[in-house]
Amino acid sequence: MIPPFPSYQSRTVSIDGVSVHFLCGGHGTPLVLVHGLGSSAGVEFYYNLEALAAVHCVYAVDLPGFGRSDKPSIDYTIEFFVRVLRDFLDAQGLDKVALMGVSLGGRIAVGFALQFPQRVARLILVDALGVGVPRRVLAYSFLLARGIGELALSGTARALRRMNPRLIRRLWGWYLSRPGSIEQILSDDRIANHREMLEMPAYRAAYLSALRSVAGMRRVRDGVLVEDRLGDLSMPTLLVWGRHDHIFPPSHAEEAARRIPDAGFEIFEDSGHTPQMEEPERFNQLVLGFLSRSSAGG
Repeated sequence: MIPPFPSYQSRTVSIDGVSVHFLCGGHGTPLVLVHGLGSSAGVEFYYNLEALAAVHCVYAVDLPGFGRSDKPSIDYTIEFFVRVLRDFLDAQGLDKVALMGVSLGGRIAVGFALQFPQRVARLILVDALGVGVPRRVLAYSFLLARGIGELALSGTARALRRMNPRLIRRLWGWYLSRPGSIEQILSDDRIANHREMLEMPAYRAAYLSALRSVAGMRRVRDGVLVEDRLGDLSMPTLLVWGRHDHIFPPSHAEEAARRIPDAGFEIFEDSGHTPQMEEPERFNQLVLGFLSRSSAGG
């Protein structure tokens, strides 16, 4: 399992009867972190939490259905996650925060910022869903198919239980064409955590529900893409992308930065879909610098 983070406390809060787990640590202006599909706060931000807590009071949330939060049998949509984020901030007494989202979490962060702009001081989007049409990924095509997706995830759980972590990293590196960065992305602890999650039927159901709520067999579902609304994001925004992202190409960041009135972007040339994991020191410095400049500028 993922080891504890010394600067953080593990907490839970009840939101509409659902127990939502989160990590809270540090002091300073509030920063809320939203993980991507199938991940958790401790996994997604493993290499970032301590560095960010040195300057900010950080809230890293396990979305319902994932991590150590409850996994009720419901439809896991972007609208649902935005409501959870709103209610979470209310429960913590947070009126205005800096908000960072990765992948699916980036789309949730955008949705929240569009709906509640007065509550987002600064916005950080990392390889985010929704700002452009994603590439077709064969593995997701299988998961989107009813019945086949369920069998694929349960089969993956069995395979992870039997396979050597070195072989898993080799296969994943081949699939992503990113062998050099896989050692750090897929540590033994992260593989074990993912296996334990996949062995839970409620997690598998939540994963497939969330995936199918944003994509059908042929295209992204209506309402997921928000290119035409990016101009409404008035807060300072930073887009961080990996050059070798196999799902969302870096052109998404470049185009989004042109549409958002107060935006900048940074391309990590040696990263794929997870620059916060693949180049954490550079990522942490970039994010802290952006938040510092934004705070100084009001």
